[in-house]
Amino acid sequence: MIATSVVKCLLAITGFSLLFISGESVAKSEFKQPFYQISYQGQVGYLLGSIHIGKANFYPLPSQIEAAFERSGALVVEADVRGENIAALLAKYGGKKVAMDSETQTVMAGYCKDKQQLCAALENYSPWLQSMQLSIGRYAQLGYSGEYGVDAVLVSQAGSKPIYELESTEFQFKLLSSFDAGTQWSMVTEAIEAPDADMLELISAWRSGNEAELADLMEGEMIRQGETDMVEKMLWDRNKTMAQRIVELMLSPDAAQPLFVVVGAGHLVGKKSVQSYLQPFNVTIKNCWQQSCE
Repeated sequence: MIATSVVKCLLAITGFSLLFISGESVAKSEFKQPFYQISYQGQVGYLLGSIHIGKANFYPLPSQIEAAFERSGALVVEADVRGENIAALLAKYGGKKVAMDSETQTVMAGYCKDKQQLCAALENYSPWLQSMQLSIGRYAQLGYSGEYGVDAVLVSQAGSKPIYELESTEFQFKLLSSFDAGTQWSMVTEAIEAPDADMLELISAWRSGNEAELADLMEGEMIRQGETDMVEKMLWDRNKTMAQRIVELMLSPDAAQPLFVVVGAGHLVGKKSVQSYLQPFNVTIKNCWQQSCE
């Protein structure tokens, strides 16, 4: 079912993603989140695959990651929401009402029986934004917060480090709003019905650094179902643009070095990962769990 694939894709690749996090499935000492060192024309940087929601006990991150962040000169994120007029962006991209299909009507009717106030408020949003709001509520009840997402925590710890972005908040909102009505309503249905087990599978793969499993969860199912257009839009095209931006920052005389780049983990796995698009620039890449990184 394409709905599940789309939601999984969104969960680990955009700054406004939401994930169900299990605090018990992987021992903290076994955390090996996707983490790379990149070297280019005398500059060294780091790439960390992130998730965007969590708990306080996720931190500190593994010592190797914490040490690299400490010695970095700048933090690079997908989108820096500080200073953005989020209300204006939501009005521009999140306020379009779309006719609901019959399948979603059935799901929402059951869900809204005891949540009339919430559902009345959701009616003012575009379906993609409804799906995000539903997920926020679902995971908040389980005790998880975007406050403890990897990117959010690193931004809060950046101190005097400059923070650069690879995309922008508006780009991500525009991208999410560009999905057709069927896909957006599928996201809403999946936000309500997705089994916890599916979310746990994704998180377990991320925490243990199982990149093959992450790649299959992020793009494999959609590719097998022939949904390559979605993979290209959500992953591959963005990965290429991110790689180009990273190279630009590493070459920029105005950018503080070394760079510590944190992006959704889905961008760092698969055959068309950010790393694969860095290789044509002759960027040297090391997996820091397999090789010694400076």
